[in-house]
Amino acid sequence: MGRLAYGAALQPVRRRAGTTDGVQAVAEVGLGTTVLGVLGLVVGPISLIGLLIWGGPVWAVLLGLSALAVLVAYIDPFR
Repeated sequence: MGRLAYGAALQPVRRRAGTTDGVQAVAEVGLGTTVLGVLGLVVGPISLIGLLIWGGPVWAVLLGLSALAVLVAYIDPFR
């Protein structure tokens, strides 16, 4: 093995500053939408029961917000 090849083998691989593989950023954003969707799945049935038993605009708004949260988690625009 020549001197040039030996020197090239010992040098570390250089990466450009600020580059990432992108996997971590997508996983963090996806996790946030997943938590939002789970929260919507928990609040949805509770607000539906509240709307059926007591009625009122507060339960209807909560039901709408939970449906929106589940829709955003399903679509996942940050993916």
